[in-house]
Amino acid sequence: EPEALDPRLRAPDLVDRELSVGLPDAATRRALLERLLADVPRAGDVDLGAVAARTPGFVVADLAAVRREAAVSAALRGAGSDPSEQVRQSDLLDAVGSVRPISLSGGGTLGSGGLTLDDVGDMTEVKAALTEAVLWPLRHPDSFARLGVDAPRGVLLYGPPGGGKTFLLRALAGSGDLNVFAVKGAELLDKYVGESERAVRELFRRAGEAAPALIFLDEVDALAPRRGGSTDAGVADRVVAALLTELDGATPLREVVVVGATNRPELIDPAMLRPGRLERLVFVPPPDAAARADILRAAGRDVPLADDVDLDALASELDGYSAADCAALLREAALTAMRESLDAGEVTAAHLATARRAVRASLDPAQVAELEAYARRRSDG
Repeated sequence: EPEALDPRLRAPDLVDRELSVGLPDAATRRALLERLLADVPRAGDVDLGAVAARTPGFVVADLAAVRREAAVSAALRGAGSDPSEQVRQSDLLDAVGSVRPISLSGGGTLGSGGLTLDDVGDMTEVKAALTEAVLWPLRHPDSFARLGVDAPRGVLLYGPPGGGKTFLLRALAGSGDLNVFAVKGAELLDKYVGESERAVRELFRRAGEAAPALIFLDEVDALAPRRGGSTDAGVADRVVAALLTELDGATPLREVVVVGATNRPELIDPAMLRPGRLERLVFVPPPDAAARADILRAAGRDVPLADDVDLDALASELDGYSAADCAALLREAALTAMRESLDAGEVTAAHLATARRAVRASLDPAQVAELEAYARRRSDG
């Protein structure tokens, strides 16, 4: 914590040199893993390059913890059968998922729950936009450098509630290519002068140290409302100014992407949406029949469905249902089966019919129409 030191310590006659030891990049992490695992018996399927790519933000101590966890898994597996068991690729990847890197300590992160973008039903255009804006700069930086352009700085996801915006970010976190810092709407707001701005600076500093990283601002309309209209002694205005400074200030962000999510985009300060900030606006529309069928299949991947369940026919009848409603419908149907018998082994069409009476459509047609009109205005403008 160099900012906590007394400035007088940096006097020329005391400490006149400062050396910053940054986080290792992918190539350095691979070399560190080679050294750390030099004396560890490894199976032939071990690919340290793939492990290094899945450990952004990890320092040497974190990689040593990965080695320890992988070795323990291999030892437990071979305890009763083969005492000469080797560390496998699966041991290393499981260890990566269980080790929390030091750079992410002390703050909220977004758990993926094992999701990837392949698990997200439909939303082809939205997934393509997120891939281009978030994953391409990390996976193909040479292409941006060759074309002489900077990578997108930020993305705003907007759409009706329950449309899967947070679910998309969890799936993006599951790609394993970046660390994700999640901030809910008003978490950064503090009534004391200077505390909110300090929290914003601390958030971006931690993200920079854990780069490549993504900062997810959920309910960003509460965090960055239009300036001049607040009644909170100017706290929101100062937070917006701090966010603008961090996003497009004198010190450029490196390998840090900001993604905001909201269902009220018209309330966000317009300065946040200009190029260089949250410049890519992506509309997450309410799902149509085909999208609802994909969502039901993805949500019901682990649900044993009876032969009389037709998800395509069911999806065509769920007008006004959001992605969250579709998932809730399957969950309620499973609970209905459990109410009949705790030994139930499958969910039938009758269970789904009963669940539909309990789970109603939550999409507000007026709000959906307003968001679609906003999206048209943005595209026409």
